[in-house]
Amino acid sequence: MFDKEKVKIIGFDLDQTLYPKSPVIDEEIQRYVHYKISEFRKCSIEEAKTLFYSYYPGISGRKTLIKLGFPEEIAGNVVQEALEKADIAKFLIPNPQVLKLLQDLKLKYQKIALITGSEINIVRKKLESLKLPLDLFYLVITGEISKSDGTAYKQWLDKHTELKNYNFLYIGDRRTIDADVPLSLGIQSILVNVKEEENDLDIPQLKNLFELRQLLL
Repeated sequence: MFDKEKVKIIGFDLDQTLYPKSPVIDEEIQRYVHYKISEFRKCSIEEAKTLFYSYYPGISGRKTLIKLGFPEEIAGNVVQEALEKADIAKFLIPNPQVLKLLQDLKLKYQKIALITGSEINIVRKKLESLKLPLDLFYLVITGEISKSDGTAYKQWLDKHTELKNYNFLYIGDRRTIDADVPLSLGIQSILVNVKEEENDLDIPQLKNLFELRQLLL
């Protein structure tokens, strides 16, 4: 269960956490998925696109890939790669309220980290587009170190051996990587930009990033 009083340090995901989802970003992400389908099925991009839309958006991107023959683990990885590697920086719009929220959280909790699956060069581009200074974060762990197997979170924990695991709070948008994995390590978690709450997940699930203000400040 979430316990605000135990939180000493906060970490953030980047993709679709510090910026909201949008149709134009979704389109760019899907373009990357179409490319991966064409590789896997050895077909043209247009054929891959037709295959993709034969299921999507009736079911999720991940489930669509499984229907097209991708193993489950690889399907999840493709969707995550698309999110992290697609060229979406040019579509990101800065929001001064996001910067103010991060600054206020940093003021109260002293340290905020960025732990993301995006690689460092892509992180720099995205943050620049969002007008979020990299040095706002005392620690940046990027996609060169895996979140999905817990390595990135363990590295974060190892930076602060004086704290208990429950003193750490991680904020992201995806249940599997941003909630299930940190929770398994004893790290607290909050999900943001949630469309539909999952009843079996006993953590705060917020409609947008700005609901953190009432919860944490």
